[in-house]
Amino acid sequence: MSTGSPERRTGPSKVTPSEDTQQDDTKDLEKSRREKKPFFYCRIVAKYPVKSFVITLLCHVAMLVISGILVASGFNLFPTNFEVLPMELYDIPYRLRDYAWRDKDNYNNKFKRTLTNDGLATYERGLYSSFSSVDLYYDTDGGNIFTKANLQRIQRIENDLNSSSSFSSICMTQSSSMSCKPIKSVLRYFDGTYKHINATFDDRYFNNIPAVLFEAFNNSETKEDFMFFLPNGYSLSDSNAHGSLTRSVMLVGCSINSTSKCSSDSWKSLALSNLQDGIETKLKDSVDSSTDDFKFYFFSYNLWLADVLKQAILDMMCAVGSMLFIFCFMLFHTRSFWIAGWAMISILLSFLGTNIIYTGVIDFQYFGFFHILSIFIILGIGADDVFVFYDNWRLTAFATYPSLAHRLSDTYSKSVTSMLITSLTTSVAFFSSAISPLLATRSFGVFSGLLVIYNYLSVIIFFPTVVTMYHLKYEQWTCPCCRKCTKKDDESLSEKGKAGISNEVFIISDVEMTVHEPALDTKSNGGSRVNVTVNGDSLPYIKEKSVASVGHSNGRIANGNAGHTNGIVVNGKPSTNEIKTLNSEKKPKEDSLVVKALHKKKQKRMVVFFRDHYLWFITHKITRCVALPLFVVLVGYFAYSASTLEPDNEQLQIYKKSHFYSQALDKELYSFVKNVEDNMVSIYIVWGISLKDRSDCHFSSIACRGKQVYDSSFDPNPEANQMALKRFCDFFFDNMTSSDYSLYRIKTDASGTPDVACFTRSLETYLGSLSISGLPDLSLPWDSTKTLAFMNAQTKFYDTSGFSTYTDFLSIPMQYWMYDGYLGNYTADYGLYNDLFGEEKTTFSKELKLQTNLTNTPIYYGNKLKYLAVRVNTTINRRTTGYSTGLPIVERWENFIQSQMSGMPTGLKNGFQLTWRSWHWFYVLQSLADNAVTGIVIGVSLAFPILSLSTMNVVIGFLASLSICCTTVCVIGVIPLAGWKLGLLTSLNMCLVVGLAVDYVVHLAEAYTLSLHKDRYNRTRDMLEEMGPSVFSGACTTLGASIFMFAAQVQFFMQFGVFMFCTIGFSLIFSLGLFTMLVGLIGPQNNIGNLKVLFQKCRSKCQKKAKKT
Repeated sequence: MSTGSPERRTGPSKVTPSEDTQQDDTKDLEKSRREKKPFFYCRIVAKYPVKSFVITLLCHVAMLVISGILVASGFNLFPTNFEVLPMELYDIPYRLRDYAWRDKDNYNNKFKRTLTNDGLATYERGLYSSFSSVDLYYDTDGGNIFTKANLQRIQRIENDLNSSSSFSSICMTQSSSMSCKPIKSVLRYFDGTYKHINATFDDRYFNNIPAVLFEAFNNSETKEDFMFFLPNGYSLSDSNAHGSLTRSVMLVGCSINSTSKCSSDSWKSLALSNLQDGIETKLKDSVDSSTDDFKFYFFSYNLWLADVLKQAILDMMCAVGSMLFIFCFMLFHTRSFWIAGWAMISILLSFLGTNIIYTGVIDFQYFGFFHILSIFIILGIGADDVFVFYDNWRLTAFATYPSLAHRLSDTYSKSVTSMLITSLTTSVAFFSSAISPLLATRSFGVFSGLLVIYNYLSVIIFFPTVVTMYHLKYEQWTCPCCRKCTKKDDESLSEKGKAGISNEVFIISDVEMTVHEPALDTKSNGGSRVNVTVNGDSLPYIKEKSVASVGHSNGRIANGNAGHTNGIVVNGKPSTNEIKTLNSEKKPKEDSLVVKALHKKKQKRMVVFFRDHYLWFITHKITRCVALPLFVVLVGYFAYSASTLEPDNEQLQIYKKSHFYSQALDKELYSFVKNVEDNMVSIYIVWGISLKDRSDCHFSSIACRGKQVYDSSFDPNPEANQMALKRFCDFFFDNMTSSDYSLYRIKTDASGTPDVACFTRSLETYLGSLSISGLPDLSLPWDSTKTLAFMNAQTKFYDTSGFSTYTDFLSIPMQYWMYDGYLGNYTADYGLYNDLFGEEKTTFSKELKLQTNLTNTPIYYGNKLKYLAVRVNTTINRRTTGYSTGLPIVERWENFIQSQMSGMPTGLKNGFQLTWRSWHWFYVLQSLADNAVTGIVIGVSLAFPILSLSTMNVVIGFLASLSICCTTVCVIGVIPLAGWKLGLLTSLNMCLVVGLAVDYVVHLAEAYTLSLHKDRYNRTRDMLEEMGPSVFSGACTTLGASIFMFAAQVQFFMQFGVFMFCTIGFSLIFSLGLFTMLVGLIGPQNNIGNLKVLFQKCRSKCQKKAKKT
């Protein structure tokens, strides 16, 4: 909207009659719009400002009260869970298979095979707890770790850790004793631990390092374990030993049963408590004392998880910094504590109101870290909406309105629609994530979409009352320390009034002026001049002709408010003739320009900058010639970078790469010859178990795994079925070649034998070693005759009465095998196979006759096999294999197992393959990548029709969509440049790009179409005047808020901050830069691209055709 300021044009300065007419038409349209009947809500707010404010404020406070009541009543209003990230896919079978296998023993009449305390060699804390054990890494960054000085330093660190009293309570014990095992370290080859193997392994003072290491490498008894300590690129000989790094392990123990059971949460908590009690401090002190030539890192999953949760809470404090920054910027922009304070309160209370709808109405039962991050998003969007509304309100101060309601309504019409479009497009982008099958992204999309809509409603309902109250009650309020100066000025003016000097108020070109006593100017041929105050600024000796008035009134009118000062009032602008008269006189014209210049000075500097200076710059020919190619190059560069984006082959990285935890994981995965066994994927082929039934689970529950279901048709006992299982097991050993092992990534030993735990071979080997009278052949298959004969030959254990119809033959030899002939010895087969099949007690089940010292619980025989599994260990590293590599392997295994099951006899046809998490995780990563792409495609595809319909102009819709596409391409291009890949965090962040990229260009597009001018230059000018400052200020708040996230240690928060910064930054560049330049160059003029006009033309053509027919 024009305010009477001088324009900078690229064309001639002479005003043609047609332009003069257009200006008059535009001014008439502006006046008509200002005098249009106010919107009903604006009339209510203007008539009852205090009541409107109180009522809308109480509605906000009600959200706080309702939240308190719900929490007090026991309703789970904040179902927070920061420990689990629910990335579950249930439309594919692998997660349900995984959960079914984990809960395989959840059935009635279960018989669990266990050994006695004395019989279990690894009882108490004799088992290795990978969850709590501490991995230690020593790195020389290209130097040699195997020097005397470095080994002595390692020795000091490990001796200090061993001396910790808290470690003795959780350490892994020696066999069945309670003595702690020493740290698994390369130092064990020097301290005499292995001197019984070779005397060389006794070099306590590190005087013969190459010889010790070379012997450990070549000795067949130590080589396999020794390889664990060697880095990639090592060099060993009897005279030289070189390696850049090595590692050790503090062994934390656990047991199969008792209070230190490996799977027990209480034991994990106890282990964590002991690790944090002194050990963690020593570890971090060693990290802090690292030097450039000797760096120390450590990793323990138990400590890591606790530190992540602690660090995440600390990083969330960045939100406090962001809030303070946004509040301070609002305060600076609005110059009002009242406006900035209520704006921030409104935004924050929107969070509570949205949560009530999210949990109480939609009934989501998950609230995680992603939802907390939405506060950063809404702070930026909310501040942007506030700036748009308030800046439009301030612009209306330079025009006259019949009433306050008219002014408020004009502000409403200019801002509400623009905010609606941005809110709709942003919420649609977030809601597009709601179609994701992953609960974390789906719930975040729903919550953020609702939050944007709720905040929009809050701004258009509550904020007008805040602004109105400020205008009526507090706009003239001044700080007490400034009131003395203000009082003196008022007294001076009142004295002049008492002296009979009449102050007259004029409005010329929408400028408010107070004209004081006339003065005689001898320098101007005796012309009469006056002293003028324009919007509070004094301007002496202006010719009276320059302030010629039209019409009279007995009241002082400013923005619709009538005062009681007598004076001459202009109710409009000078007529065309008066403008020509002023322009015909040089001096009055100069005075008029001075008045206008003062008017411009009183407007906000940022408004003047965008309306005049930036407009001149962005529409200049040189700027266009230089900037447009630069924009093309910029987009092309980032488009090429985006084309290099690759899937991430690593698992979720929580900390920054520079953090010692990340460094430790990186060393483990990529720096050593031998990978840690825990990282390798094991594949289970399972019979007897069906998929979990989640039909009774809540749609947003993260704790419900579903009901355990078993395959009632499973029966491995018929002879044909036993032989089918035997052939299946033999297939891995006898039919597969080395190329097959490589194709299916099956792990093999040095002799080429596959690492497959298939019970038939080991069972037959064990049975073949038995010597039972009258039973020379105990190999598979077993039938009723062989089973009864075996049991009758072992009458000290079995009572066969009633077993004539017993058909679960395999249960008898397999249980006998696990208990090592009921001797109760812990054997390698027990550790390997005991968890691969389960037994269920039946009507045939009886207690074993002789079971002294075998177990703490009675042993039952005569059971049936409930489930059965084969385990295949692979060379697939679950932490370095991405979905692009892993999914073909999954499909290969799925096809292989399905082909095998199709040839199985009845009772074995329903077997399937699974892994612990890995298969499912590959599909999760693929789903995230697909969702990111889908969200971007949906957002960009909907941008053009939404923008075209909202602005009612296809040209503007196209140019705005082009700006959004450029922003999206550049943000995606940042990912490879930052060294990131398409993984979990980047995929989630990409879902936000389009939603955040639309805001600023939509505000500008809407302002362009709302301009009453017909030519593109003045439309662009009006667009920058009305929305330029708001867009820039809104971008500054979000950019500033995102910078605080750069300090976060948790990778996701830091990446989120970078994504926010880049998205807002590029959006600002392409909206105020490219879009503004294009509309100034090729923007629609008159009715070009106007959908209403196009529709009318089509309608008239159709009517003409109808008349002809």
